[in-house]
Formats: sequence, C-alpha cells, structure tokens
Amino acid sequence: MQDSDRCIGVQLLGAVLTLAISGIAHATPSEPDGSRLYAPCGVCHQPNAWGSPDGNIPNLAGQQKRYLQKQLAVFASGARVDPAMQVVAAHPKFSDPHNISVLASYLSGLDPNPNPALGSGEHLRVGQELYSHICAACHGVDGGGERSNRVPRIAGQHYPYLRRQIEAAANLHKDLAPPEMTSALRGTRPQERDALADYISRLGSSDALLDSNRSSDERNRQVPNLP
Repeated sequence: MQDSDRCIGVQLLGAVLTLAISGIAHATPSEPDGSRLYAPCGVCHQPNAWGSPDGNIPNLAGQQKRYLQKQLAVFASGARVDPAMQVVAAHPKFSDPHNISVLASYLSGLDPNPNPALGSGEHLRVGQELYSHICAACHGVDGGGERSNRVPRIAGQHYPYLRRQIEAAANLHKDLAPPEMTSALRGTRPQERDALADYISRLGSSDALLDSNRSSDERNRQVPNLP
C-alpha cells in the first residue's frame, strides 16, 4: 500500500471510531455498561472481541483485566503507538478510570476466540522449547497470564499478531516488555520466532499438546534443527 493510501485509510478509520465513540456519550446510562463502552472497539476488534479474521488485530476476549487497563493507559500516553487505538484511548470516556475498569472487566469475562489464526504448524517442538525457556515463567505453562502482575494471556492469540509483537519485543519496543524477555528474544533467529509465535497461538488446543513420550531421536527426526 502506498503511503498516501495508508494515510487516507488511517484518517477514515479515525473518523469512524470518533463517530462510534461519540455515540456512546448519548447511549450510555449513568452507570457505564461494558458492552456499550466496547462498541467503538468492535470496529476493529469485531463485535465478539475475537480480533480480525486475518489475525493482525488481536483477540481481546478473555484477556487479563489489569493488562487491558494498563494498555489503554500506555496508548493514551503515546508510549505505545497505534493510530486507531490512540483515537479511542484519547476520548474523554476513557480518561475515567471507572469506565476503563468496566470495559476491561467486560472483555476479560468474554470467551476467547476458539479458532485463532495459526502459523504453518512446522517446528512446534522448537516453539514449545523456546516457550518453556523464555515465556512460561511469567505467562504460565498454559499461557493464561497473571492477573496481579498485569501479565497478559497469550494462549490462543493470533499468530500474525504474536509474530509482530515478538519482533517488537526483540527490538526493545519502548521498554514495554521486561528486559529479561527482550534479551532472550534478541538472541533468537527469525525462524525460531516463527515457531514460538505458532506454538503460542495453539496453546489451549490439542495442536499444542506435543507427545512428550516419544524418544528424543524420534522428535529430532520430525523437527530438524532450524537453519
């Protein structure tokens, strides 16, 4: 896409989001309702909060509440950059911590996307090993995250979105990822990052349950060393 086309697309999306957000000012009762607050977000994240079908926009359903609250704050501050999200986060409705809490509670209570966009399915054993060494200590063996420390749920997130975020973390994405995570990811190769994102996208499904009873020789024959 040319830069001019991208600029026009962002402007149009911003206009749609602004209209959607303005609508909740008239539709929301005195006690905010999570589904109404979420309405402008559904323009990009879909009404069910399962993200875009192509997997580039993340699933928000079932995400950790405190993580969602933190992300709205960092988008509003400009520490994390995305034109559409900054339009949403800058609206006065989302300057109220109570509204943010209500929205985050609503999203965290939704069922996650049962069919996220996946990678190729190659080298899942490599992805599993990388996950156990780099991610599991914070995100949990099951990828469910950790509520009190604002660690996000990553299990079953879309592969394209995960791959992009892994790359951003490896490149010291404005210190939004902890240093031990960025340091470990910087030492990985692109093919290993692919395998890691693909494995995480399958966490919570039978695809991620690799057979641990096979011998190491059998596993090495199925998953060769990556170049």
